[in-house]
Amino acid sequence: MSARLSVLIVDDNRTSLALMDMLVRKLPDCSTLLQTDAQLLLASLGRIDYDVAVVASRMAQLDGIALAQRLMDDPRLHDKPILLTADEPDGALRTRAAEAGIAEVLGKPINPVEFRARIQSLARPRHAAQAEAEWNDPAAASQISAREEEYLATLVKVACCRDLESPMHGQRMARYCAILAHNLGMPGEFCHDIRHAAPLHDIGKAGLSDALLRKAGFLSPEERKAMEEHTRIGHGLLKGSRSRVFRMAAEIALSHHERWDGSGYPQRLRAERIPLVGRIAAVADVFDALTSVRSYKAAWSVTNAFTYLHDNAGEQFDPACVAAFESARDEIAQVMRCMPDSEDDAADAA
Repeated sequence: MSARLSVLIVDDNRTSLALMDMLVRKLPDCSTLLQTDAQLLLASLGRIDYDVAVVASRMAQLDGIALAQRLMDDPRLHDKPILLTADEPDGALRTRAAEAGIAEVLGKPINPVEFRARIQSLARPRHAAQAEAEWNDPAAASQISAREEEYLATLVKVACCRDLESPMHGQRMARYCAILAHNLGMPGEFCHDIRHAAPLHDIGKAGLSDALLRKAGFLSPEERKAMEEHTRIGHGLLKGSRSRVFRMAAEIALSHHERWDGSGYPQRLRAERIPLVGRIAAVADVFDALTSVRSYKAAWSVTNAFTYLHDNAGEQFDPACVAAFESARDEIAQVMRCMPDSEDDAADAA
């Protein structure tokens, strides 16, 4: 069977090109189109097709963003996602890339796990009719579901690699989200989906610099603004998927730092204009952060954490979500007992 996903890789650094070629070929049902000469690529543009393009930002013959724009000018390729790779990408480059319509920016040297996860998240099957038939075939659906869970697990690992919080944070927070959703009376499908989607709430931190993520002490206003971009980055990573869970994860990534009173970020949404999944995730995320060890604080007691949620209902949090969470104290305590941070995690966080 022919490869279902074709990845175009353009980089005049042959070492980087070979590495990315190897990583893509390890993905199931993938093939690569390799090019070191941007001008030759443009000369033969009418004869090529791909599903995802990976373009180096700095090449001898043509700027990577300019090349990406030329690719997107072709009506056949206009909707094909492009990943830009760059040495230590800064905010200015990310802004230029976003304005040009580039889906993602990834730093060099390439992190293999992160790179493969990005390709998987951007991938769109070439044969849409065949893909639709698979989704409607019960026998194939179970295989697709298993594949989706594998992709989710990979992305969760990427999020953990880039985040200094305990690997258990996302898992506990996801359980809290499912419990809260259940207590709000949401259907089982919703509760299932949010449990799988919530661990990706901070996946956008994969797009931030190490210097920013690992800075000790308070952030400057400029650094705080850059940090807040993880919500938009995460949304950009996950949006547009045909998967219900990935679409929910995109919504959580974008909205879990909004506040009920409208003072949150990135969109300053207020009250019920904040998606329900974002309101649920905000409660679960903050509760777990409060009751966990961090580099800047000791773990709060469960009682103090619940008091904080209660006192901030109607300002930071949706009052209905806080009430639903408070009614599940026993279940929350059970999750905390079953999913503690390891001693090594606690030491690293401290």
